[in-house]
Amino acid sequence: MNKDFRSLPDSLEAEELAEYFEEFLEEYNSLPKNIDALKQLHELAYRQWDTYEKLREDISERIEKYLMDAMNFKSFDITDVILSIVENLSLANVFSYIVDEKDNVGLPSVRNLIAEAEQEYSDTIFDPFSDDDDDWI
Repeated sequence: MNKDFRSLPDSLEAEELAEYFEEFLEEYNSLPKNIDALKQLHELAYRQWDTYEKLREDISERIEKYLMDAMNFKSFDITDVILSIVENLSLANVFSYIVDEKDNVGLPSVRNLIAEAEQEYSDTIFDPFSDDDDDWI
């Protein structure tokens, strides 16, 4: 049975999370890239966002590949969770790919989801922690 990352503490250091991302990739990379697996990755991505640090570059590249392999524009749920992961990890390459494919998506609900994400994240996806209003940086 694969690890359930929902059981992790809500707050972890970036170094600790890097180990969990490695574990995720090791356990899930050869399994079907379905909604259940993506939800596990989302658990890690959400915690990474709370560190206010970018994911280590080598892990980021492997997660990008994983998400590109998992992308399914025929599934609202999969697209939704991938967009959330992409936002939390600031994966600009995957975000750009999804936005670039928006006009080729057949399902209006998925196309609208992508358009909403584009409007909401396009200004910050490349530099998520640059908001001048945030004094905690």
